[in-house]
Amino acid sequence: MLKEHSKALSIISSLLAIAGLVLMFSSISFATALGDSWLLEQADGIADTSQYNMIVNTYKNNFVIIGSILFGAGLLTAIFTYFTSVLFGKKENNHID
Repeated sequence: MLKEHSKALSIISSLLAIAGLVLMFSSISFATALGDSWLLEQADGIADTSQYNMIVNTYKNNFVIIGSILFGAGLLTAIFTYFTSVLFGKKENNHID
């Protein structure tokens, strides 16, 4: 039972960490794409350059923050899974002997 839970938590933590890294390192391209779609929604596709830059920077910061949270959650889950398997794995082995 412990091995099944450890394996599932390891997969979840890996996916969280990978998703977080992808969001952090791809934040500029995602933000630019969203900024361009915002620009197309404006009247005749015309907007102030500083406003466009602010929108792109806001999107970029959002992706970096969300990616950091996901990466941190994945890292903490991995650490928690490791220590749980070490602590409870030794207790299970002691009861078998």
